[in-house]
Amino acid sequence: MSIEELKQKILEVIAESTESDLELTEDTTLYEEMGLASVEAYVLLSDLEEEFGVRIPASALRNVRTTGDLCSLVIRKMT
Repeated sequence: MSIEELKQKILEVIAESTESDLELTEDTTLYEEMGLASVEAYVLLSDLEEEFGVRIPASALRNVRTTGDLCSLVIRKMT
């Protein structure tokens, strides 16, 4: 799977996990545009860990603002 395909899959998981109707791009902000509460972000993180078989510490969310940031974080943990 290419990096772009992987990013697309991550965006799909984000959309499913958050039940978002937005058309997500890598620039979509998690908290402002998507309106995620912190507890929802932790659920999303758990869903991504399960889907991609990675462990991501909750503290990593402090540096995540956009779906692109989250894609990069998941990809880094996979490699």
